[in-house]
Amino acid sequence: MAIKRTINRLYKDIDMSFKVNALSGDIGKKLDVNAIKQSIMNLMMIEPYERKFHPEKGSPLNGLLFENMTPGLEQSKKVVIGQIIENFEPRVNLRNVGVRANYENQLYEIGIEYDIIGVANPQGLSFNLTRLR
Repeated sequence: MAIKRTINRLYKDIDMSFKVNALSGDIGKKLDVNAIKQSIMNLMMIEPYERKFHPEKGSPLNGLLFENMTPGLEQSKKVVIGQIIENFEPRVNLRNVGVRANYENQLYEIGIEYDIIGVANPQGLSFNLTRLR
């Protein structure tokens, strides 16, 4: 008699790269921690009113990229990122958001620390916000 093992996945989502799984032929998927990271990145990059049936979802970060780099703007970005995550990602508890301007390269270095509900280890995500020239 075979023993049936089940693997409980907390969170899963479609991989936004839309790569095909070589074995099954299905679209790839993101699981657990990677699904949450992808969701947070999507929230940061979506423009307000871009989602047809959820116009409230979106981030003004892209518009803020073309303002002059000042310490006050760093703080504004930090607040905006915190509000977006707290409002639209109920699967995480936000710990800290760090924003640092890199004046030499004309970009912002973003670091986000959070706890995923149901996952024991704290998680983090870091990325750069830069203007396309």
